[in-house]
Amino acid sequence: MALARLARSGLRRSGGATSCYSRQKDIGIEGLPTNKCFSPSLENVSRNSSLSYLPSSIRMTTHMSSWSRGIRTTPHHQYHNAERIVEESESEYQELSYPGLEATKPGEKPRVVVLGTGWGACRFLKGIDTKIYDAVCISPRNHMVFTPLLASTCVGTLEFRSVAEPVSRIQTSLSSDPNSYFYLASCIGIDTDKHEVYCETVNSGKLSHEPHQFKVAYDKLVIAAGAEPLTFGIKGVKENAYFLREVNHAQEIRKKLLLNLMLSENPGISEEERKRLLHCVVIGGGPTGVEFSGELSDFIMRDVREQYAHVKDCVKVTLIEANEILSSFDIGLRLYATNHLNKSGVCLKRGVVKEVHPEKIVLNDGTDVPYGLLVWSTGVGPSQFVKTLNLPKSPGGRIGVDEWLRAPSVEDVFALGDCAGFLEQTGKPVLPALAQVAERQGKYLAELFNKKIGEQDGGKALSAKDINLGDQFVYKHLGSMATVGRYKALVDLRQSKDEKGISLAGFLSWLIWRSAYLTRVLSWRNRFYVAVNWATTFVFGRDISRI
Repeated sequence: MALARLARSGLRRSGGATSCYSRQKDIGIEGLPTNKCFSPSLENVSRNSSLSYLPSSIRMTTHMSSWSRGIRTTPHHQYHNAERIVEESESEYQELSYPGLEATKPGEKPRVVVLGTGWGACRFLKGIDTKIYDAVCISPRNHMVFTPLLASTCVGTLEFRSVAEPVSRIQTSLSSDPNSYFYLASCIGIDTDKHEVYCETVNSGKLSHEPHQFKVAYDKLVIAAGAEPLTFGIKGVKENAYFLREVNHAQEIRKKLLLNLMLSENPGISEEERKRLLHCVVIGGGPTGVEFSGELSDFIMRDVREQYAHVKDCVKVTLIEANEILSSFDIGLRLYATNHLNKSGVCLKRGVVKEVHPEKIVLNDGTDVPYGLLVWSTGVGPSQFVKTLNLPKSPGGRIGVDEWLRAPSVEDVFALGDCAGFLEQTGKPVLPALAQVAERQGKYLAELFNKKIGEQDGGKALSAKDINLGDQFVYKHLGSMATVGRYKALVDLRQSKDEKGISLAGFLSWLIWRSAYLTRVLSWRNRFYVAVNWATTFVFGRDISRI
């Protein structure tokens, strides 16, 4: 037994058999605390095993997390290629075993495991035929966020529940079928040889128990892990800026905004400090940044000036962009948006952020910009989870997929949404990180599973090698829309940036924008919520209670 422990210790130091992921735990060698370790299989594992597709690095860190669309990224861990360890008793590995769902048996329905609850994952779950498959969804949030309307919740135009759709309503089998489940957890590793994913339960920091790990065996795996905000490695962004990708982000922005408004009215506040508190800075001139700036300026013009009359002249919104705002839109629409935002009181500034401090940002030209609220919206990139997966990557660092959204280097693994991109050998460009791309991929993959894989009995693990998958995935852009506040919006129906097409701006575009998104909300319940919120806001104004 002692020799076995020493052998494992030596392998850890040399990058050998095991992968450490838990807190430090004494293994019985006096004065030598080590991590409890796990190896998915220590027997008959060759150096070329597909365990290499597990996360490729491990660090001894505390459990920190950052959220992306549909799945939280957590410290990830490597399961190294292992050489066979002999003459160890079975009892040595009992403490290393994982509870969870074992592989499906003959006669049972194939199990499809979905990582994430974003646009792609939820559209796939909605379309999958549960008469053919059992579905298991794993994500650190139990709802989908209707991101196009998220900016409206920050200022009280919509309530937060109006943009959150419970995943159990999207796919009812997750809560009703005996072999389908939703697990509130984060994926920390994938063993493509054993067809297993390894997960850790979500810990909000307030739970009395420690998070624990479990495994789920899959027949087919769909990775829809989303992406995370790009910070470009700029110092201070993660510590001081707010992102706008989740409902809890919008809640924090709203709390901070209303707190600054109330603090600015307190006696004893200097004029300089009051202006800083009431200066809202938005970094990034894409659709999210422009829509939030427009909603914020509308909120200031219609509500703040009436209910915070003492400080109304100090409130300011600045939108900082390195190039042009809404660069993917028609040039005429960009000019319209620029003029409208200027008239609404939004200050547009060209610049590149060099550093972020708690109360100011520093631009590349040395300019200091004090702020009370900083919202960061500069696009998205691969999450830490995706980066650590040792799978082929597409340009930009996403999981590389072929024309049928498969990860071609392994069996039974698919990827879609912001975490996936076409491999270079496909000859297809990497698609933009848009909701409509992920939604279209989810719909296509559900049809592929139902009509091609399922009908040809290819649902079980390693049984779809010779199946004809039919038509490849082809994406056609339906156009772009963005609101700029005060009942004005932009509608660009061109299929690509270089093609000609219909472009509209103004009040009619605003009606189209609202009508289109109202019909895209998934459930009639949330459509009703959104319609009532819009009507209530129009008649009575926005609620400014800080709850």
